[in-house]
Amino acid sequence: MKKLLISLAAAGVLAGCSADDSEIGQEGPPDTEVKTEEDPVTTDYLQERFYEGMDYDAYAVEVQSWVDKGQATIADTVEPEGQNNVSADIIQVADGFLAVANDGKEITFIKPFASTEEAKEYLNGNL
Repeated sequence: MKKLLISLAAAGVLAGCSADDSEIGQEGPPDTEVKTEEDPVTTDYLQERFYEGMDYDAYAVEVQSWVDKGQATIADTVEPEGQNNVSADIIQVADGFLAVANDGKEITFIKPFASTEEAKEYLNGNL
């Protein structure tokens, strides 16, 4: 009987702990809405979701979710010469390209472009 009570108490404590995890602000993967051909992922939409100062890991997970859904592509990644730990992804979506630069910790720059070549030229000269 004693073992049964201890088992039930332990199960209750574990259930309580798991319920509290979501209440104390632990975040899961980002909540990305499903886009359609009629309402595709656009540069404006991504600019609303990404912002300067955003945690790089959160950004990377979100971009990967769009790539996995086939609604965005990393067209290129630019690593400007002489800039340690600085890189920029050029993300292709339905209406163009969005350059998102980071320092490995956070997003430092966001700008839309009409082509990957235009984005690469700008990033190499201005990051």
